[in-house]
Amino acid sequence: MGADAETQPLCLRFTKTATARAAARPKESLLRPPDLAQWLLAAGLGEQLPKVDEELLREARELREAIYRAARAVADAAPPAEADRDRINAWAGRNDAFRVLDGTGAAWRFPGASPARSALAVLAGDAVDTLGGVRAGTVKVCAGSGCVAVFLDTTRGRSRRWCSMGTCGNRAKKDAMRVRHER
Repeated sequence: MGADAETQPLCLRFTKTATARAAARPKESLLRPPDLAQWLLAAGLGEQLPKVDEELLREARELREAIYRAARAVADAAPPAEADRDRINAWAGRNDAFRVLDGTGAAWRFPGASPARSALAVLAGDAVDTLGGVRAGTVKVCAGSGCVAVFLDTTRGRSRRWCSMGTCGNRAKKDAMRVRHER
């Protein structure tokens, strides 16, 4: 994960596990249970690979899509759909995780029977905090060609246009430069 991704809330980073959403066939990166386990570990939600089965993978994708749709609604200054709010809130209510100080900083602890379920509850809680406490114009949809990723604009003037300067922003600038040179 690049520096740009690390500044984004966990819940919005989770929505990027599905990309090319505007395409006829979006690209899914959570294809198998180990993919979700790896993503959770890479996101700092645990210190070892959690156990994930097909059912939990399906539930995780459903939660991800509810978070994505809710973020899109917030970006459009609309309330999230009730079904999406209910799914996010139900997951957030399952949270049994807590943060601790360890030798390198803060880490998550998952004392329950399923660390992966606890990690998804943390993601849902992050969605509640992120989407429920934002100012207008803070959650945005990427203006990149073909990209509809959601991101949190933390710039002073709320002028950020792309989910990532390293991908969509650079692509847009290269396209603009090509158009200028073709004139």
